[in-house]
Amino acid sequence: MAQLTGGEYFKFEDSRSLVRGLLTISNHVPNRYVLSFQPQSPHPGFHSIELWLRDYPGLRVTARSSYWVDGDTTPAARP
Repeated sequence: MAQLTGGEYFKFEDSRSLVRGLLTISNHVPNRYVLSFQPQSPHPGFHSIELWLRDYPGLRVTARSSYWVDGDTTPAARP
């Protein structure tokens, strides 16, 4: 579930793995960006999505691989 939603999964088996995982998480937090996507002509159902950085092949991108559009595709009012 974590991978499908663009998240990460850490399994903590002992105090060492807990510390290692928490250090990894604390290093990731300040290096994150939040991007949003809103399809211009949404069609109901399940859709795949892909994100990559064209000119930065050495960077790792973590993102969800799909999204769902409900049957009611009326755009939400924007503030």
